[in-house]
Order: sequence, then structure tokens, then C-alpha cells
Amino acid sequence: MSTARPRNIQIDYDFYLDLISHAFMHGDPDDPCFCRINAAFHKKLEAMERHELYTLYKSGASEEIREKARKDYLEAIGLFDEYYWSANHDVNIKHDLDAMF
Repeated sequence: MSTARPRNIQIDYDFYLDLISHAFMHGDPDDPCFCRINAAFHKKLEAMERHELYTLYKSGASEEIREKARKDYLEAIGLFDEYYWSANHDVNIKHDLDAMF
């Protein structure tokens, strides 16, 4: 195995889910390789969920769907209500970060 930067590949979504299912059905939880695979799967699934929320936030069918997706996305990336601007970007809103603590 080389020490060069890892390369990425793209695979079909359904194939990816099949790989996850196979790994969890046949993997040994005590195997270090399985632990690395498990961690990578979870990291990738979280990234896919964030991407789906962002896409829905930008192109949802209604304003309500887009706003819910926006809030869910910001929560998924670790921002909280008190820390980000509302969807209407009202410049008169003042966020008091000191009041949170």
C-alpha cells in the first residue's frame, strides 16, 4: 500500500448500500479492518445526508420544505438557532451570543 494521498471513486448509491449491508452481515466487530470500514461508512452516510438536506434547501418544492431543510442542514453541520441568520436575512436582527452562555 502506498503512502500517497488516497484516491476517491464514485459508485452507484444502491451499490454503496449493498456494500454496507454485506459488511454488517458478514463483518467481525472485533476486526480492526471492520472498525475502519464501519467508521468510513458512517462518515460517508452523514455526508450524504447533509448533501441531501442542502439540495432540498436549495430546490425544495415549497418554501416550508426549503426552510425545514435549511434548519435541518444547519443543525447537521453543527450550527444552532442562536448562531445563524434566519432565512429572510433581516439585517435588523441582533444575535446576543453572550446571552447564550
